[in-house]
Amino acid sequence: MKRIALKEWTAIMLLTAGVAMAFIALLLPPPGEIHDSVLYVFAQILIYSGTVFGLDSYFTKKISNHDTRKEN
Repeated sequence: MKRIALKEWTAIMLLTAGVAMAFIALLLPPPGEIHDSVLYVFAQILIYSGTVFGLDSYFTKKISNHDTRKEN
C-alpha cells in the first residue's frame, strides 16, 4: 500500500472542504446562488490540489525513468 504524504492529505482535505463549502453556499440565502468569493476559494483549492497531484506524479515518473536509465 502506498504511503500518502502530508501534501496529498492536505489536497484531499481541501477538496473535501471546498466541495462542502460549495454545497453549503447553495443552501444559504439567496438559495441556489453561490457567491463569487466561494467560487474563487474553490478555484484556488482546485488549483492547489491539481498542482500537488499533477507535479507529484510527474516528478515521480521522471525520477523512476531516470533511475531505470542509470541502471542500464
